[in-house]
Amino acid sequence: MKKFDPQIVLAAVLSAFAVGILMYIEAVIQPAYLIKSLWKILIFSLVVLIYSGITKEKIRDLLRIRKRFPSGKLILFMVFAYLFILGAYFLLQNQIDLSAIKSSLFQKEGLTRNNFILIFSYIIVVNSFLEEALFRGFLYTVFEDRNLPVSGVLFSSLLFAVYHLGIVFTWFNPLILILCIAGLAGAGLFLQYICIREDNLLACWFVHACANLAINTIGAFMILQ
Repeated sequence: MKKFDPQIVLAAVLSAFAVGILMYIEAVIQPAYLIKSLWKILIFSLVVLIYSGITKEKIRDLLRIRKRFPSGKLILFMVFAYLFILGAYFLLQNQIDLSAIKSSLFQKEGLTRNNFILIFSYIIVVNSFLEEALFRGFLYTVFEDRNLPVSGVLFSSLLFAVYHLGIVFTWFNPLILILCIAGLAGAGLFLQYICIREDNLLACWFVHACANLAINTIGAFMILQ
């Protein structure tokens, strides 16, 4: 049985620890959205910086950031991500407690009719990049460089789903929550496929941004009602 490289252990522990801290902040401390976002930027950045500082690996290589632009075919995946999220919402909306989500958006996240455009813009652009950089870029690349790509895909996708559990666990009934977590893990696999196919973090970032755009489109409907 092949032993894991110490650098894989380091990357996995740092990433899991970061996710645990952010889940604690989300579920227990429950700060204002701006403070929570600043914590996320700091903690996700520290994971990569600490790993890079210890291993001396270049951050650009760890994050899989390429100078070339993704291929034109990526537009199909972007459209698919947007329409799939909207379709899932309309299919399952009768099984979802929309009032609980709306209450969470207003009370827990602090969204208002005045600031939702700014917050949604952050979610679409910055938040999607942070998650892709950590899960699809950094974490997977460390595994792949040690000839464990399958383990990297599975671990990063699972951690991606677990991370979001702290955000959505109060929104859905148990059955829908299980489907949601499974869907998030599947989304992680899908985004990783795109990143590998294009060999470029920008590709999965663009698709993730479109998925967040769809989620925020739904959120905007709720806020403006």
